[in-house]
Amino acid sequence: MVSRILPIKNGYNFRELGGYQTLDGRSIKPHRLFRTGNLANLSKRELVFLESYHITYVVDFRSPMERKKAPDKKITTASYESLPIFKEDATQSTASEAELYERYTNNPLGGQQQMRQVYREMVQDPYSIGMYRQFFERLLTEADPQQAVLFHCTGGKDRTGMAAYYLLNALGVPEDVIQYDYLLSNTASREHVAARIKTLRQKDASSGFLKSMHALMSVDQSYLSTAERIINEDYGSTQAYLQQALGLTTQDIEHLKAVYLD
Repeated sequence: MVSRILPIKNGYNFRELGGYQTLDGRSIKPHRLFRTGNLANLSKRELVFLESYHITYVVDFRSPMERKKAPDKKITTASYESLPIFKEDATQSTASEAELYERYTNNPLGGQQQMRQVYREMVQDPYSIGMYRQFFERLLTEADPQQAVLFHCTGGKDRTGMAAYYLLNALGVPEDVIQYDYLLSNTASREHVAARIKTLRQKDASSGFLKSMHALMSVDQSYLSTAERIINEDYGSTQAYLQQALGLTTQDIEHLKAVYLD
């Protein structure tokens, strides 16, 4: 059985997509597709551990400011490419604690509202759509049976979460499994989020601020539902979105399946 959450201590939300069953009875090959948080704090031992999976391609969805603030540690076996989903960080990852406190201390629903807006933008903004389209172009170009791909943002949950959502849909994974993978970010990030909330409590942060901060650091079914609702209203289905918005042909999808499914 595939161990879904990787044993990384100096990062969080490091996971692999291998082992998920598809609707046609196949499964995603193990150790080929990885979705993670940022690589900025990884130890040498953890980098060597990731290199053992023969990761040859890393996609960074973060904004230029995020990359400058926390540059990735390098996996020596991999080439890197930046595909920023937002020109500027829309997920609040680079905002200072003071800025966040001013914004959310009296607005307990502000965090959720912000995250829903992020998901609207990811599926509607032409720039974001273009970056996801390039992600799939790279997956098709780099599709070598002996290679593994790692894609990430800062928390590995929203920009990375939508990339995984599109990819799992393209590979034919059932909807309930895709939802499970999306929400697994909360389990994989639990210790990180709990530690951050504990620190804020010790600083006497307001309950409204804590609620919004938890919303910003977590995933919620309502976030993904916001994206899915727009996709269905504008395109009719996720499969139609993959073809019309992200430019995947039937041949592209079959090629992805040939490379990444057993």
